Order: sequence, then C-alpha cells, then structure tokens
Amino acid sequence: MKQVLGIVAAFFCMPLLSRVKKLGFGGSLIITGLIMSIFASIPLNDVLDAFKGVFLSPSTINTMLAVIMIGCLGTVLNKYGILQKIVSNLESIISNPKIIIMLLPAVLGMLPVPGGAILSAPFAKNLGEKLGLPMNKRSVINLTFRHVAMFLVPFSSTMLLVASLMEDVSVYRVILLNLPFIFIYISGAYLLHLKNIEYQKNDGFVQEKGAIKKLIIYSAPIYGIILINSILKLPMWISVSLSVAFTYFIVDEKKDYAKTAIKGINISTLIMLVGVYFIQNLIKGQAGVMELFSQLFLNATGFSILLVITVIATVLGLFTGLNLVSIGILLPLVNNLPIAPMEKTIYVFFILIWAYIGYYYSPLHLCQILSNSYMEASLTSVSKENLKLMPILALTSFILFYAYRLILL
Repeated sequence: MKQVLGIVAAFFCMPLLSRVKKLGFGGSLIITGLIMSIFASIPLNDVLDAFKGVFLSPSTINTMLAVIMIGCLGTVLNKYGILQKIVSNLESIISNPKIIIMLLPAVLGMLPVPGGAILSAPFAKNLGEKLGLPMNKRSVINLTFRHVAMFLVPFSSTMLLVASLMEDVSVYRVILLNLPFIFIYISGAYLLHLKNIEYQKNDGFVQEKGAIKKLIIYSAPIYGIILINSILKLPMWISVSLSVAFTYFIVDEKKDYAKTAIKGINISTLIMLVGVYFIQNLIKGQAGVMELFSQLFLNATGFSILLVITVIATVLGLFTGLNLVSIGILLPLVNNLPIAPMEKTIYVFFILIWAYIGYYYSPLHLCQILSNSYMEASLTSVSKENLKLMPILALTSFILFYAYRLILL
C-alpha cells in the first residue's frame, strides 16, 4: 500500500513540474520518477536499474528509433509538400473536411508503433486550421480517431497480446464484439467535437482526374510502412527508414534531402521518451503493487469483478501510459476462471475497453504527449476536452457487456 500511495503522491507533483519551462516535459517526467522512488521507498539500486533499463531493453530501443524515424519521415513529408498533396487529393475525392480529419488519423492508426499520433498530427493541424478548430481540439480529434484501429486490426499489438494470452479466444470474435463499441465511440466523438463546426461548402465540387492514382502514390510512404512491417517482419524503425528512403524518389526537389530528414530528430522528444519509460520501469518493478491488483481480482465475484477490472485497468493505465500492462495482468486472471470460451471473450472485450480508457487519459500516454507537443496544446486544455467522451465509453462498456451476456450465453 505504501508503494501505491507513493506513486499517487508523485503523480500529483507532475502537473506542477511540467509548468517549469526550463525542465521541459521530459525533465519533469524524470524528476517525477525520482520523487516516486523516494515516496515509495524504492531502493536506489532498483531506481538505477529502472533508468538503465530504458537503454538496455531491445523493445524500448526499437520504439525510440521508430519514433525518431517517424519524426524524420514527418519532416520530409511536410517539407516537400507530400502531406499537402495527400490532403489535396483526398479533398478532390471527399468534399467534407470533417470526414477527412476523422479518416486520416484512423488510417494512420493502423501503424503499430507507440507515439504514432505524431505522424497524423500534421494532417490534423492543417485540416483543423481550415475548420477553425483551436489547438486543443485538433489534438483531441487526432488522438481520438487514431486509436480506432487498435480495436479492429488483428495485427495490432493489443490483438497480438490477446492471441498470445488467450488461446481459446478468437481475436476475430473480439473484433466483432468491438464493432458496436467503435460505432458509438466514433459517433460520440463526432457529436462532441465536430458536429457544430461550420465549414465552407464547395457547391461546384468535381473530382479531379487522376486524384485516386495520385493519392495511392503520395500515400505510399505511409501504407508502405505497414506492408513492409507486416510482410517482411522487419523492426518498425527499419520499416520507417525504408519509407524515408523511398520518399526521396517521389519528391520533386531532392536537394538537401538528408539534411532535411535529420532535422526531424527532436531531442526534447527523446528526453520525453526516456522519462516515460523510466517511470514505467519503476512501476512495473514494484511487485507489491502488482500483487495487490491480483488479489483484488481473485477475491471478487459477479458485478464486483467488473468494478475490479475498471479499477485495475484504469489505475495501471494512468500510472504507466500503456494499455498492454493492464491487459497482460488481467487476461491471465480471466483465463484461469472456470468459464466457457465465449464468456471469456466477453470479458476480454470489457478489459480492452477499460485498458484503453486508463492509458488513453494518462499523462504518460506517448501519443498524447507527442500530439500535444506538436499542436503546442497544454495537457490541461486537451484533458478537459477529452474527458467529455469518457462517460459515453464507460456506460457503453457496461451496457454492451450485459447485452452480449444476454444474447450470446
């Protein structure tokens, strides 16, 4: 319990630290981790191991390299007008910019890399300007629609983890159960953030000849990453690097291409990543915290199991900025319950929603950090706008859970 209280106390300090501009968000994260280690009485050796682990974990290094390369890709796509060409060709096919600002982050959300919201951020920022949206709303829309894919794509990290932990649960059945939730999710987000936004209609809209062909060519650096990663099974950072190299051949002006790409490397973003992973390592290393969550779940029954799931998933998500941590803890517990595969599938559906809610609203959520940074939007202003959707998601999760039990069991 002391460890839990120490972690909570440290997180209360983070908003104050983030206001110190000289520290930057990355610096405030690292200091928050140090404060956490003091309040939770974490031994010095464990603190050092947590920090060193940031630079020793292959998955962490791959993620950091991928985010670096995505920054390079985003820079060249923007500098050489590729992003603008994608948007203009989409606008030649779809006349409503509100549809485009929802569609682009959702499509780019298929890119299975932490912090991938930074790739769709330029689109959301430019389209948001046309719609007259404030920066915090642009970031919210980018974040909200980017995460649709994780519920629907079978090769997302979430679904891959489900498949590895729940052998008798089909991810495709989970995806089918997710469809009504996603419909409500998208509808709610549209009503809250875009419904009342006015835009200038183009009454003389005519689809430009060859727009679809051009869209396929200019968006190749983006969907090419997914194809390379999924077919060749190369690490994500290599897939993005190959995409950066491919982009060289479709830009009009090739002078100083390498220098432009290198300018996309953001040191402050790297420090943020170090801070995020440092805190995650500290929390995951506290056996007492994880044991507390396990005991809560195993001692619960009936409706109380759902409440325990919401608490565990929300707390772990908020503290780590990851949905995979709570999924990795809760799914094995469900797998041990003496229930039929279909009932387990319904529990998996419920867990995925709350694992998402916990990490989506976390100040350590990497997508949120990067998107807010790109939009120059404060965490407070984005959170206020973001929280409007949470009651809809929470209520929908319970309604669908009991509806599925009634219909399918």
